[in-house]
Amino acid sequence: MQEAQIATRRVVSLHSHATVQEASELLTHERVGALVVVDKGKLVGIVSERDIVRRVVACKRDPKETLLSEVMTSPVRTVADNRTIDEALELTREERIRHLPVTDRAGQVLGVLSVPDMLRERSDALDVENAGLLAFICVDGIGGD
Repeated sequence: MQEAQIATRRVVSLHSHATVQEASELLTHERVGALVVVDKGKLVGIVSERDIVRRVVACKRDPKETLLSEVMTSPVRTVADNRTIDEALELTREERIRHLPVTDRAGQVLGVLSVPDMLRERSDALDVENAGLLAFICVDGIGGD
């Protein structure tokens, strides 16, 4: 099984006193769906595009005046960097989340896994496994010699 480390997109972060407008611009510029909120080197929250739509736009809040601390998800569910993609996927399913920060033993954020990235990685691993099985079957035949 592959370890979760494979999908560590670089960490895109802001501090909790940044505005939703700043977060939206950063998400757009970096082409990511979520960013982590870090204060004094500590992970304090996560904000996704969906959070912005639900907690700011739908509530008619001003993104230039709304702070991330007011709309971020906190506490943040994380996955240790020694866990597998399958374990990380299961966690996202159980928690009904789409973005999962990967942390080291010290709690430092190493990257962020997204469900599409994990599914793509899992699919690639299955393709490799299937190719190996197909090669085995073609060489030995289904029953072998």
